[in-house]
Amino acid sequence: MTADELRDQVLRFDIDAPIEGAWTVPASWYTEPAFARLEQRAVFAKSWHFVAAAEQLATPGSFVAGRDGGFPWVVLRDRQGALRGLHNVCRHKAAEVAVGCGVTERLSCPYHGWTYDLDGRLRTAPRTGGIRAFDRSEMSLRPLAVEQLGPFIFAHPDPNAAPLAPALTELTRRLAASGWERARYLGCRTWDVACNWKVFADNYLDGGYHISVLHPSLDAQLDMSAYRTELFDRYSIQSSPAATEDDARIDFDAQRRIGAGAIYAWVYPNLAINRYGPVLDTNRVVPVGADRCRVIFDFWFDEGTDQAFIDRSQEQTALTQDEDVRISESVQVGLASGSYDRGRFAPSVEMGVHHFQRLIAADLRKAVEREGGVAPAVWADTE
Repeated sequence: MTADELRDQVLRFDIDAPIEGAWTVPASWYTEPAFARLEQRAVFAKSWHFVAAAEQLATPGSFVAGRDGGFPWVVLRDRQGALRGLHNVCRHKAAEVAVGCGVTERLSCPYHGWTYDLDGRLRTAPRTGGIRAFDRSEMSLRPLAVEQLGPFIFAHPDPNAAPLAPALTELTRRLAASGWERARYLGCRTWDVACNWKVFADNYLDGGYHISVLHPSLDAQLDMSAYRTELFDRYSIQSSPAATEDDARIDFDAQRRIGAGAIYAWVYPNLAINRYGPVLDTNRVVPVGADRCRVIFDFWFDEGTDQAFIDRSQEQTALTQDEDVRISESVQVGLASGSYDRGRFAPSVEMGVHHFQRLIAADLRKAVEREGGVAPAVWADTE
């Protein structure tokens, strides 16, 4: 796809059309590698990302490393207990200096052995004698902005990014009211999905449209007549009370699992936060390529939740997730078939999808207008 073709495809989505008259973004946004490259720098490089559970960084030296939308990161507690975020890129040859999670006294590059203190300063650089004008102070790991909200740690590639908390005031208020401080981190599970990351996002955001068809066991747990979607600046909240009547499709108490009601929040660009009953979980939908994504599911349960409930709840989560994976992969096949271009929104339910696509479109328009539609040559794979 040429730069002009990319620009034309970006502009095909009418960002100002009301949902009743709007068409969805074209299929090319889900299939063309040029869009994946554009999103990497126009969306993910300019956004806050959930990166770790606060409990994973409870002690000095603890760290978590990962990749999100093309940029590798590491977050940690330094020796003084301060929370830090660093670009996980060695200043010598760009290898990652941390992998996975754990506790460490320093960050060490596995390529040539350069090491860094936990504040990012270069500590040792073997066999660099003879380099002219080598200033160690200029070779520190580059910092990220980092912020904690409740049990979540977020990072932003730009160390001078505007704070996240003011942008999520109503969401954090509702999560705090749900008692999210009681939640204890359990772990994570990963799904690799053969679809564009936005396909998975669209599915999550359709206002419960697909639940009665695709998720019979979830449908049995929710009062879908009271399901609603609320839109905010850079996020949306879907919510539903628990079903009040017994349903033969499930053999457990829906009101115990859903509690006072379910909150399904989407924080732009790629984070779902789900709170219901004693359960708190997040879904990070990470692009891996134009037609692949990775969904990282992190789980918390309120302190004191019994193991039988946890096991059964995770079974239900996996069932719903597997159903979403199958339909998302099917949608990707259709998008790539050549027989589909654009669709329409169901105005009474798909407000969240429309909102999400408008946010994406706004970011992509800014990028092609600023750059003349020129895409970089290489997609930075996040596997």
